[in-house]
This record gives sequence, C-alpha cells and structure tokens, in this order.
Amino acid sequence: MPRNPHPAAPEHYPVALALTALAISPDGALVATAGYHEVLLWNLADGTLERRITNMAERVHALSFNPDGTLLAIAAGTPAVTGELRVFNLADGQIVADLVRSDDVVLGVAFSPDGTRLAACGADRAIRLYAVDTWAEQVTIEDHADWVLDIAWTPDGNRLLSASRDKTSKVFDAATGDALATFNGHGEVVYAVASLPDSAHAVTVGANKTAHVWQIADAKEVRKLGGAGDELLGVKVGANGAIYTAGADQHARRYEPGTATLQQDYAGHGDWVTSIALNPAADQLVTGSQDGMVRIWDSAGMLIREWPVQP
Repeated sequence: MPRNPHPAAPEHYPVALALTALAISPDGALVATAGYHEVLLWNLADGTLERRITNMAERVHALSFNPDGTLLAIAAGTPAVTGELRVFNLADGQIVADLVRSDDVVLGVAFSPDGTRLAACGADRAIRLYAVDTWAEQVTIEDHADWVLDIAWTPDGNRLLSASRDKTSKVFDAATGDALATFNGHGEVVYAVASLPDSAHAVTVGANKTAHVWQIADAKEVRKLGGAGDELLGVKVGANGAIYTAGADQHARRYEPGTATLQQDYAGHGDWVTSIALNPAADQLVTGSQDGMVRIWDSAGMLIREWPVQP
C-alpha cells in the first residue's frame, strides 16, 4: 500500500541542524546533508543551497550516491516508530523506490561499486540487498545480535562489511549473504567500517577510541591507529589507501597509506565530528559535526570554507 506523505520540512531552520549524515556526488559538485524530514543539496564550490529533497522520515542517518550520480539512497526513520530506505532521482527529486519498512530506524546504506545493487542495515539487526534494475530484495542477512550501524562494500564488489552495536564487524559473501569472518577486536560498539582499495583489508572504528585495520579473509588484526581522545564515529578510505577518521573529540584525522601513521589532524570543529566524506574530484575532505557546520578541508588540513546547515 502506498504510504501517506511525511510532514513537510521546515521552510527555515531557527538554528543550524546537527549533522547526522553527508555524502558527495561522484562528480564532486554537490554535498548532500541530512535535514529534518529532508535532504539538502549544497554546491560544493561555494556552499550555496541548490535544492531540497523532501518527503522522508524525521531523521536521516545515511546517504549514498550511485556511481553515475543519478540516484541518491537515503536511510532514515523515526526512532522506535518506523524505518525506511528510499531512493530518489537526483534530477527531479522524485521517489524511484520505497524499499525498507521496519519498526525502527534504517542506519546505513551503500550502493555497490558497479551500481547494480544496494545494501542497507538498521536497528532491526538485518542487512538487506536489492537489485537496482528491479528493486527486488535479493538477500536478507540476520547474523548480528544488535543494531547494524554501518555497511560497506569491498571495491571488487564481492564482500560486504558491517559494523554493529554487538561489538563486532562481520564479512559476508555479497552473492549469498553467507557470513565469512567476524572481527571482535574492539571490545566496544563498532560504529563504522570501510574497505581498503585492495579489497583484502578493512578498517573499523568505535567506542574504544581506536581504528583497527584487519584482514578480510580471516579477521586477523594488522595494526591499530591511535591518537584519538574520544570515541571514533566515522571512517573513510581514499583511493590511495589513506584512512580518515571522525571523532567525538572534535577532530578528523588522516593516516598515511601503508604505515598508517598520523599524517594530518583536521582541528577546529565546534563539536563532535559525526560525518565525513571524500571529494572524488579533488583532494578534499568534507566534515559534518554536531555544531551544524559543513566544513571543506584541503590535503594540508587548511579550512577552505564552511557553512551552517540552516536554510
């Protein structure tokens, strides 16, 4: 049955909205940020608001562009009430797929590297995979004992990586959904996961203030990345293998490929850094924080521009 439209987003925000999610379009032209019952699309070059995509649940938790930048998948929900995964056409903001309908929020979403599949996860402990051409659900994975907070693909598209509140990160066969390995080295909640470019190593971050690099084949730890003063909330990996983390200590950091030594500290945030994204068209890091600011940084750690999420 078609659902009733969600409440309208506010025309103006009285204060900047704390950022729960952001993503950059593949061409590096747009930054999508979470809003209240909406997603806001900003011009990356000058920080001006270009468009608003509305008709979604109260809180947006994750965003993913498909590889050609024509679709935007949005994981959202109203806590303890409903969760949803919707896919929008970026050209006109129209819904092209309304996929997950759960009793709690959807927390993670990611298009596969080739754009043919979509993975999502959430508070119902499930991971779901969809075929983009038909939007049919292909696989449902229920292997975690608690919320699944993040989901990521290996660059070769053969494996799925998860991060969970059950203090583990898992590896799944993307074709069958079979569990292949479990990394339990955090001992605390695992908030985010990413694959390294070789599709053989993963990096996870969590409540233990440490980033762990480990082998996907056997979940054997390779190294730890320290230096954070509080919980680590997000992680991304650049095309060259550089690891970027976001933390509750109000810092983002970049670690050198290979040695994983601290290479750059992005300081100057006014609150927790909750969301990070890499600009694929330039050597830039985009951060979003609880103070409601989007910030663009160059590779030397210099702040290029910033603006509040306050249309």
